[in-house]
Amino acid sequence: MNQDEEKELSNFLLLGFDISKWEPNDIEWKEINEFINDPIESKRISNFKRPNKDGSWSIGKDNDSAKSSMIGRRLMIELVNKMLLLDYNSIKFKRTQSNKPYLSTTTSKKFSFNVSHDSNWVIAIGSLISDSIGIDIMDCKIPRNQKMKEFFDTMISCFTDNEWRIINQGKDDQSKIDLFFIHWCLKESYIKADGKGLNIELKSFEFIIDQTNQTAQIITINDKNNNKTLLNNYQFTYFRPFKNEKFNNSFVMAICLDLTNHNNNINNNNNIITKDNLSIQILDSNFKIK
Repeated sequence: MNQDEEKELSNFLLLGFDISKWEPNDIEWKEINEFINDPIESKRISNFKRPNKDGSWSIGKDNDSAKSSMIGRRLMIELVNKMLLLDYNSIKFKRTQSNKPYLSTTTSKKFSFNVSHDSNWVIAIGSLISDSIGIDIMDCKIPRNQKMKEFFDTMISCFTDNEWRIINQGKDDQSKIDLFFIHWCLKESYIKADGKGLNIELKSFEFIIDQTNQTAQIITINDKNNNKTLLNNYQFTYFRPFKNEKFNNSFVMAICLDLTNHNNNINNNNNIITKDNLSIQILDSNFKIK
């Protein structure tokens, strides 16, 4: 790999962690709380509760949502350490008014990140070239107690007519389900990059996907006159992140890059984030690269 390639690869880093492989004991749970060094986040995570059949509550290390959130926080710290070379103890985060976390530690480099989790996977992505980045991961499976049409009917308001047309063009049921989750992840990645959360109406924008190159373009839709505008300052990609016999390949992920203030030409292929220029590192239960 030459220096230019190394520089390009270093612009993006994705970390993944399988929480099903992590069963912390009380001491290890205490240690990770101390490691993230954020009492407010530790308290927030400790409040996660899940009812059990016997009337008790699963909390802390016994609660999968708490584990996912704690790992997400750990991955955020790992991203900063690996990409900005900051000491662990100096890494601090705050939240925006819309509750989006951001790095509050002073740094001379541009840095954005985002976290997502579904099922047993937690992922975090960092970028050194974008003002904001969004990521979403989903297991391409519908609820076991629902048939595909029934599931789609409950989600009809999430997509535009054009998006549903593409989804229903799948060659079989699983292909349609895959296209559904591709569009869902793209929507979520944009919402998370934008930072406004649920204030964005899902049908106020739609995607044109390129299934060959696994990229997408976003179009905003004006409610009053149905005018459509292509947003050129965003870049999207989607793919199956764990295309390896060791991992479940039913997951799909989508990434959104906000390059509004990026100095270089964002239409340059070198600036487009793809699986080929994205460094993906899977961490084991000891937080070491596999």
